[in-house]
Amino acid sequence: MSYSSRSYSVVDFARGSVRAQTLRNITAWLGVLLGVVLLPTLVSAQAVSDSDRAALAEPWRGSWIGGGFRYEATMSLRVGGSGDVEGSIHWTLRESPREPEASKIGMTGVEHVRGQFRADVGLLVLEGYRKDDPNSIIGLDKYRLVMSEVRKTMGGITHHHGPWDGRFFLMR
Repeated sequence: MSYSSRSYSVVDFARGSVRAQTLRNITAWLGVLLGVVLLPTLVSAQAVSDSDRAALAEPWRGSWIGGGFRYEATMSLRVGGSGDVEGSIHWTLRESPREPEASKIGMTGVEHVRGQFRADVGLLVLEGYRKDDPNSIIGLDKYRLVMSEVRKTMGGITHHHGPWDGRFFLMR
């Protein structure tokens, strides 16, 4: 594979004056980059050990805060060997900034979540897809959580309707 040291401007590309050989070289280098650098990373990131799966399957308890709200949570997850995650978060409303919701303090709802666990970096990415919430105290959210190396604590941010300012921390 040869490499051309000539530089091209945007105008050269627009006119089509870039040789086909140079484009083939670029494509070949991208293929090498994807095959040698990224593919092993993606493959290794998918393997989840039995001990990680067992740790994630235990009940996780913690709290979520954002926008003046505070919830207590218990999360239960099932993790496949490839990192697929499915589970539920049982929420209890503890504080609300809205006066009409004061009567809902102490009520509960369940959010069903699914996503991916990246064991190599301890990253848990979840998204709510359904809820059991007869009292309308919760919404569906998106989660980016990082686990400690010893798999005893996790925490991170949540989408919280757009600003990613919800904070969610759990322990087992």
